[in-house]
Amino acid sequence: MTTPLTLSRPDGTPITNWEMWTRPKKDYQWEPERSAMELAKAWFRQSEISPPEELIQLLHSSRRLTDLHLLRGIPEYVTSLPERGEGRNHDLWLLGRTNQEQITICIEAKADEPFGNETVAEYRLLANKRRESGESTRVPERITQLLSLVPAGNNRWDNVRYQLLTAICGTAIQAWRDGSALAVFVVHEFHTRKTTTDNIRANTKDFNAFMAVIIGSHEPVITGTLYGPVIVGGVDCLIGKAVS
Repeated sequence: MTTPLTLSRPDGTPITNWEMWTRPKKDYQWEPERSAMELAKAWFRQSEISPPEELIQLLHSSRRLTDLHLLRGIPEYVTSLPERGEGRNHDLWLLGRTNQEQITICIEAKADEPFGNETVAEYRLLANKRRESGESTRVPERITQLLSLVPAGNNRWDNVRYQLLTAICGTAIQAWRDGSALAVFVVHEFHTRKTTTDNIRANTKDFNAFMAVIIGSHEPVITGTLYGPVIVGGVDCLIGKAVS
């Protein structure tokens, strides 16, 4: 008998409808037609927990996941990263299994919110300036450690959004902690009446730049297709984007 998928808050409270979804850290992020609430609603389009069809199609694009069964998930799940500082906040962490292996899936939801404000190079520069002014920070060391986990030379990551670097590393680290053989990083993009074409195009450009570095292909990313695996921190990782 197949065990049904369960969702819960980080404290273990069961989530049985979208309104019980774990709230994001900032109150203003929880509003209609923005990413956090749209992700919650997407998992309850029916009267019970139901993974979004566009996500299932993305996952099934990989032969390693054709018989995937999702077991449980936690929204707003935090994975600690190397060095002192905030962890990687996954909009949704999922654990699943195929007949062969355990799978960790981490989802970054976007309406048209940017992938952070800085590239890797910009974030490192800001951290070094704070250190020079007397502030205690381990961000430069964290960046060095994160870059040691990913393929491609360090300089090639300079123009990639820092949020995407922490996202893929956080996904791989969480998979290793879960004991999973495969990690999957997903960007789930939502188009609503509050999103703008310009912002979505900017995010697409940033995601394509990230994929060009980590995958090594400069072709635009095809929505609904998983790429890889690439090895991040010793873990096989698949990467892709779903759009609602």
